[in-house]
Amino acid sequence: MRSKTLYRNIQRLLPAFEAAARCESFTMAGEEVGLSQSSVSKQIMELESRLGQPLFVRAHKHISLTPAGHRLLRAYSAAASQVIDALEDLIQERSRQQIVLSTSTANATFMLLPRVAELRECFGGAEIFVVTADPHGIEPTGQVDLMFTFGRPDFPGLRIRSLFSDIMTPVCSPEYLKTHGPVQKVTDLLHCELLYMQAQHPSWVGWRQWLREFSLEQPKNHRTMRFNNYYNVIQACLAGQGVALGYLRGLGELLDAGRLVTPLCESVQTEDTYQIAWPSNREPNFSVERFEEWLTRRYGGPIKGYPIAGELSASH
Repeated sequence: MRSKTLYRNIQRLLPAFEAAARCESFTMAGEEVGLSQSSVSKQIMELESRLGQPLFVRAHKHISLTPAGHRLLRAYSAAASQVIDALEDLIQERSRQQIVLSTSTANATFMLLPRVAELRECFGGAEIFVVTADPHGIEPTGQVDLMFTFGRPDFPGLRIRSLFSDIMTPVCSPEYLKTHGPVQKVTDLLHCELLYMQAQHPSWVGWRQWLREFSLEQPKNHRTMRFNNYYNVIQACLAGQGVALGYLRGLGELLDAGRLVTPLCESVQTEDTYQIAWPSNREPNFSVERFEEWLTRRYGGPIKGYPIAGELSASH
């Protein structure tokens, strides 16, 4: 306890010491720290008394540091430099614009992260913090500025814009098709290992609903692998573990690279759409329109070979 009190008593004397050491004058030091020449001299004398050794050599109209004074000045200057660095970091953090964007793991992996440079341009180069949670991301709070979801988010207090629907059709790896194919008609799927995602939201269309669009029922005890995350479904598909129900908007790069293929022309258009949403209780400090325009331009156009109708439909 005594050492802490001693340190605090010495600490209040250090600004006058540093100014005097730098200016080599008690008078000029007093002008800097707002004290008289005599007050600075008294503080230096008190500091020397507490340390038990002189810090300055006093000559007529001139002062200079003793070895102990040089040692203390070096230590004080190093500590002051760290404080200045911390202050600069804090000021930069306050002035830096950060946009917290919440979305699902699949949307982040397949749609946003492959095009980070384009995404940054939507927000004028601001720092973007992408947070993920399934199925719809994290509920917007004071920390979340924007959401990108498939299906209307369930959270209250949002302004929402609907963007575009998606096309669902079976996808698999070329290796799986080579080993377990051919898959030339919908009924061939009944003999395949289907990768199934457990529905976490009413917007999700699974194998049962998709097959019923073609008047088929999934047989009881049919072989399936089940997941609770669409990203994991696609990873299993890429590994050749089976056939997944692919949402084509987000799988374009994997299809273009030939890592996934669509063996059938049959497809179903989703009733739900992709959405962007932001808290209604505060105005966004970024352009929602630029983000909307980019998403629509990049992912909302025609999908080759799969026409998009105005309502849920099956194409044969």
